[in-house]
This record gives sequence, structure tokens and C-alpha cells, in this order.
Amino acid sequence: MGDKRVASGELFPTDSPIPADQMIGRGDDVERIAIALAGATNLVVAGPRRTGKTSACEAALEVCAQDGCYVAAVDPFHKADAAQLAQDLALSVLANRTALRQAIERARGAPARLAELLSMTVSLRARQDLGEDIEMTWTASQSRSDPGRALLTALELPQRIAAADGRRLVLFIDEFQEIAGGIFGDPGVLTRQLRAVLQRSPSVSVLFAGSMEHLMRDLFSPDDRALSQFGSFYQLGPITTEEWSEGISQRLALDHCTITPTAVERLLTASEGHPRTTMLIARESHAEAVHELAHELDDAIVRRGGNRALAAERLRHEQLLARIRAVGRFGQLLAQRVALGAVLYDSIAPQTANRTLRALQDIGVIAGGARRGQWHVVDPLVRRYLRDLPLEGPLIISKN
Repeated sequence: MGDKRVASGELFPTDSPIPADQMIGRGDDVERIAIALAGATNLVVAGPRRTGKTSACEAALEVCAQDGCYVAAVDPFHKADAAQLAQDLALSVLANRTALRQAIERARGAPARLAELLSMTVSLRARQDLGEDIEMTWTASQSRSDPGRALLTALELPQRIAAADGRRLVLFIDEFQEIAGGIFGDPGVLTRQLRAVLQRSPSVSVLFAGSMEHLMRDLFSPDDRALSQFGSFYQLGPITTEEWSEGISQRLALDHCTITPTAVERLLTASEGHPRTTMLIARESHAEAVHELAHELDDAIVRRGGNRALAAERLRHEQLLARIRAVGRFGQLLAQRVALGAVLYDSIAPQTANRTLRALQDIGVIAGGARRGQWHVVDPLVRRYLRDLPLEGPLIISKN
């Protein structure tokens, strides 16, 4: 065919949240999350990075908005300090009012212009609704002079605007475990303030998401934590083989392509159903088909697509290996042992091994299993990369 082909990265995006209309599977999760949030329930969604949490959460927010809720979202992972977090949170909340959203859009990329336009747009009545101190959340000089107060004011804003407009507001805080990192202020003080504010916010539901499940559980589970039992944990369900098969076929059809049943099976076996890895191998398999001027993806094309995916990730894997080695002298050895299913504690003091394993967990390489001391490498391609590296030490394959 002489027609221009659809770009592989457009069919199978891998490095940003996927729009709701392009998601594969997770429809039940989106509906359940949206119903809970609209019904005044706070939720906590925790799981490894690149497994589709943000996409599902953002899709649920869209459903809430369609049902008449105000929505706002902020991601502490990308914020430099409390002042920037306060500003981004306030602007996301204010954007629910049309005039304020238009002012924010006109000032995009011009902070000085933003303060001027919002000061003109926020009327005296709006200041009475939203608080006389609201201006400090978007004025850089004021927020940086007292970032703690600016952030507290921004946290109070969702209830103020929800109550003033008679709406429920759904607030999505992604990568919430960053709150515990200290860059926004003392974590204990901040989480106590957050709980105190949200307890006085009956018109606000909060969706907390985080990629470090153990840190999220430490924030929300222990009785001595300020946020103990403040949100119900929600576990995203797996994307089924049938959903993957249907979704991949539908995407390929946009480029007038098909995929054989055995090729789908090969693709899902290689990716183990990991959302990003599945999309990546599908992307590279489609790219291989384009290279071969083919419109049917068979086993051979998908096999080469898997190899292309591993090659495409090589730089990221090398960067990850540097981080693995930085956790300590046994970092690479233990990561490889986990990848190979080997005995972890051989020739390593248990205390040292446990400390290293927790450090590998903190950088997102491994995750704990159902049983204590059970670990697995989260990303199948990272596991394959680690298995192929020269061994850093002695190895005993576990019989379990």
C-alpha cells in the first residue's frame, strides 16, 4: 500500500498517561473509582510506576467531571518546593470557574502576567467566597515569603470553591509519597495539616495515588500516622488477555493492520501483561511491520519487536543499573538474584541484604510479594536485562 502509515508511537503510547478514549481495559476500575469519589469516599491507589495508575485515575476524574463534579489534580513529583505546589494546586482548583480558567490559559508561561490577570479576574465577591488570602497562592513573591501558609491556603481552597458553587470537588494527588520526602516541609506537620483541612472539607473527595506502595501504606495504615485510615486502598485489577487482544487489534486496525492469535499470545507472554511493556512491544512490533511493508503482525514480527523493545530501552536500563549500583556494594548482585529467582542471602549478612533490598524497592526496581521476603523485578524487560548481565557474585538457584 502507498498510503501513509500511522505512527507506531501514536498507536501505542508508552511514556505519558493515556487518554481515556485510548485506554485498553480498566473500564471497571475507572467506573468504581469514579463512583466512590463522587460518593464522598477518599481512595488510595498504590502500585509500581508505568502500570497505568495515572491513566486510570485521570479517566475516573473525567467521569466525575461529566457527572457534574469539579475536579483538580496536582503531582508533587514534579514540584520544586511548597510554593510551586501551592500555586499549581490553586490554579487547578480555580480552573473550574470559566472566567478564571480563561485567565489562567491566557497567562500560560508568563507568571507575572498570571498574577496580574487573576488579580483583575477575581472579583470582590469571589474573594469573599474563596478567602482574602487566596492571592498569595498564585503570587510568586508572596508564596515564597511564606510557602507553608501558601500551601495551607491552597489546601483549603477546594472546600471553599466547592461550598461556594454547590459542587462536589474531586482532588487527585498523584505520586503522593513525595510528601514524605521533606521538600515541602516537615512531613509530619504537613500530613497533620492535610488531614485537619480535609476533615473540614465535606464537599471534597481525594484520590491519592503513589508508585511506592510500601511508602503509601506507611503513610495511611499505621495508627500513629496522621493519615491513618483516611483513605480506602483500591487495587487496580489486571488487564485481561481478552482485553489486551481486543485493544491491540483495534489499535492496529487504525493502520489497516491485523495480528495473528499466536502473535498476540507471544506478545503477552513476553510482556507478562505489564501495561507499559505490552504497549512498548506492540509499538516496536508495529514499527517492524512498517519497516517490512507488512500489514499483518505474525510471530516472527512480534519476536523481532520484542528484541527491538529491549534495544530501545537499553539507555534507560543502563541508567537504572547505575542507580542499582549506587544503593551499595550488593545492589547489582541482589537485583540479579531477584531477577534469576536465586537464593538472596547467600554470602551476604541478612541485615545488609534486607537494607539493600529495601533500597532497591525504593528506586522501583523490585517489589514485595504476598509472602515476607518474597521479591520480584517489576518490569519484565528490566528482569531480562538483569538476567543477561555478567554475574556479580555467587549464585544458588532457589528451589521454591
